[in-house]
Amino acid sequence: MAVFIDLEKAFELANSTVILSTLAARGVGGRLLRWIQDFFLDRTASVRFQGSVSPSCQHENGMPQGSVISPTLFNILVEGLLHVNYGRGVTLLTYADDLILVFSSRACYTQANEALFRLHGKAMELGLKVNMAKTRYMPFGLSPSPHPLLLGGHALPCVTTYEYLGVWMDVGLKFTAHVKYLKEKATAHMAALRFLSRKGLGATYKVLRIFYVQAMRLLIDYSAICLINLAPPVLASLEVIQNNALCIILRAPMWTRLVNLRLEGGLPSLRGRIALRATAVVLKLVQCRPKLAVSTLLKRLLSRPPDFAPSRDWARGLVAVLHELNAAANICKEPDVPCDGYTDPPSWATPPFRFVFPGEGRARNTVPALLRQNALARVVALRRSSSADYYTDGSVAAGAAFVCGEEVVSWRITQGASVFQTELTAILGALKHACQHAHRNIAVHSDSLSAIRAIYSYNIDENPFLISSVFFHAEKFNTRGGSVTLHWVPGHVGLLGNELADQAAKAACSLPTITFFLRDNAIKILAPVAKTISGWNKEEHQILTAEASRSATWYGRATGCEPLPPLPHTPNHVLIQLRRLRLGFLCYKQIKNLQPDPCQHCQEMEESPLHHFILRCPATHPLRASLNGGFTWSHVDEVDAPTVIKNTNLQLLLTVLEKYPPPR
Repeated sequence: MAVFIDLEKAFELANSTVILSTLAARGVGGRLLRWIQDFFLDRTASVRFQGSVSPSCQHENGMPQGSVISPTLFNILVEGLLHVNYGRGVTLLTYADDLILVFSSRACYTQANEALFRLHGKAMELGLKVNMAKTRYMPFGLSPSPHPLLLGGHALPCVTTYEYLGVWMDVGLKFTAHVKYLKEKATAHMAALRFLSRKGLGATYKVLRIFYVQAMRLLIDYSAICLINLAPPVLASLEVIQNNALCIILRAPMWTRLVNLRLEGGLPSLRGRIALRATAVVLKLVQCRPKLAVSTLLKRLLSRPPDFAPSRDWARGLVAVLHELNAAANICKEPDVPCDGYTDPPSWATPPFRFVFPGEGRARNTVPALLRQNALARVVALRRSSSADYYTDGSVAAGAAFVCGEEVVSWRITQGASVFQTELTAILGALKHACQHAHRNIAVHSDSLSAIRAIYSYNIDENPFLISSVFFHAEKFNTRGGSVTLHWVPGHVGLLGNELADQAAKAACSLPTITFFLRDNAIKILAPVAKTISGWNKEEHQILTAEASRSATWYGRATGCEPLPPLPHTPNHVLIQLRRLRLGFLCYKQIKNLQPDPCQHCQEMEESPLHHFILRCPATHPLRASLNGGFTWSHVDEVDAPTVIKNTNLQLLLTVLEKYPPPR
């Protein structure tokens, strides 16, 4: 059973005295505590509307919701609720002002009122007020309580569905109510997508696809971990959202094969997307929070032989999907964690680096000689304050190196490392070298803007070991009075140190043994999972082709099952014609079994207007003429039509389609 509790006017009624007392009890004092006290005192607010300002009103309690420090102070206040003993098998979960009291025992009804009494008493003590109008309880797999559950003297109503943190739960945890909610939200977004796709607005394929991914599919991504065990009919009803969206994005007929739509749009099925997002959540749970009960349960199930039998149990169904994706073994590997000796610095700590980012960047039309000249000027300026210059570089083939004066050091890295990881390895190697030598101040010159920005952002969530090691050795270098400057330089513009580091990194790839081992991080583990899911579309397409599906066969012959490459300077209406041609289609009168219209370009009338347009119409003669042999055009077969599309030069095909549009 779960009791969903909402706090009324949480920020406005927060008790400042309790917050200050809690901070003092934790050792906060002096100027910081007085500053926070002053933050609460004599706070006023007014409203500006249409140029007029209302009189000021003084706040006796609470804190402003727009302040940076307010959420932290509020969490300190609510944390007091977590220290209450609610009884065996009872857990309080909190997210801001949304609380949920979870009872895991079947005797939950006998202990519920005592737990609710303790929670209400502590909330009153902290100055928090429970919103009775939004507080409900939901029994999972049980009938409603035979006696009322009381919170503050109010009987709580029993519900069968409840929205918590954007997800609709139901008593059977089948999430059918949430699927219904997703379809309702998708209907509203679909109307916006159709509006954007109208001819007059000119929204391109790229814009429409981004809108779908960021505004529509994101809703499903958010709740993917809950949807992993959906019944097949419910999941199929959810797939309709993406199918309809792809028809609008690609301007394809509604009867187009769904697998063709996904291949052309470069998107997996929603079943595959849900599986990928759920895998990412499980990976983060198991590796970052291994002591949680759910992490322990999942690791125990993952260590067992795979069982692909359908299961209504959420954990078993999730583990079956992970085995299907061949991800179970990788998830249970030793996680990528920060290096030994590293501790997270406080948010106010001074970074151990000085960063130099040039203002002009590297525009496409910037002359390399000018970039080199500007970079050299910055290097010379840094040399006045540094005793050593390190040039670092990483290779796409898993090599890293740095150059310092006459010394060149390189490593061969674990196969499969990304360029980002090799660049970080080279920077780390330079810092380790500096710690072992008597340099006072050093400048590290790297042509990887992404690596320097990752260090600048102080974020170790991705590649924890590498980035934490970089910080650890920078701090170690700084403790002896030195300083580290990270400087971005443009690559391949003739900087001698950068070119030497690039050559050394490439040469390191051919070293006989691996000299720097990387742990598998989340990106490396999820990459083969994403590749497997992407392959599901091609597997489905192969099955349909083997079953002699005309549309699947057409798309395979016309495209090789590869999406259309970006064509940024092509008119939108021409791209629409090209995509429809790649997908293949029956004309409207063919579907209605009516006599087809004559060709709009040569006035010939044939049973299949699309085949006539590609194979026999004089307007498209340049397409056939560009193919060197292989066809006798007077006796050409219809199966050759998609082959013409695939083998014709893309620019020629666009030129012909712009002048002579295909039939509708």
